[in-house]
Amino acid sequence: AAEAGNRRWNGPEPRMARELRVETADGRRAHVFLPETDAGRDAILFIHGGGWAFCSAGTHEGAARQLAVETGAAVVTFDYRLAPEHPYPAGLEDCLAVWAGREAILPGRRWSVSGDSAGANLALALMIRLAGRDLPATGLLFYGVFDADFTSPSYVEIAEGPGLTRAKMQRYWDFYAPSGIRLSDPCLTPARAPDALLAGLPPLHLNAAEIDPLRSDSERLAARLQALGRNDSFDIVPGVVHGFMQMSRWLPQSVEAYRRAGEVFRRMT
Repeated sequence: AAEAGNRRWNGPEPRMARELRVETADGRRAHVFLPETDAGRDAILFIHGGGWAFCSAGTHEGAARQLAVETGAAVVTFDYRLAPEHPYPAGLEDCLAVWAGREAILPGRRWSVSGDSAGANLALALMIRLAGRDLPATGLLFYGVFDADFTSPSYVEIAEGPGLTRAKMQRYWDFYAPSGIRLSDPCLTPARAPDALLAGLPPLHLNAAEIDPLRSDSERLAARLQALGRNDSFDIVPGVVHGFMQMSRWLPQSVEAYRRAGEVFRRMT
């Protein structure tokens, strides 16, 4: 059901200069999208969302195309192991394996990382795990899961949705990681990471949906980053729900969010 519901947003547009299906060094399939504006310089590893338990590179093909067009970079997506069959850290380990083998996919590029929702969590966890070695050039993080505080202002305000609810997020967390380790592991709740880890991250662009239980996650992470004297970018997109960038075929705010991500990406790189 999640596959069908998310694939409906995909389409053949925007068209790419080239589309490739390749095998990664660890044997998984990757989708490569090269836009007409690709100059052969940059590439972005895009990690799909879905509560660590749903969706795939296929459900986020439309997102990858939009990101490629707006950034002018090649975008690579892939499938990682999903919970509950494969709980933390299986999905993160898969992301790290693809990152380590990225040169075999598109050699000679300057690589960045991006993700939406749980994919944004995995993208930031990847940067934290690398901790100063082989880091991406930048990170584009869309309405991410960065904490596990179900009493935050947005979790209280938007507990019943529309769309994503507090109960759904609690279920996804239960699928992914036991409660006893969530708040102490910065790869699970990066909004609580030590200052030194956050200070060492590459430049970031974050956004959050106004009508989203996860909004406070991004607000708290952005506040932490700002308090460290960093110059990261953070937008709250008014009037939209969680997952709004998957609705880019019809939703003007989604189209604008991709345009904004491209603008910030070009400035940061």
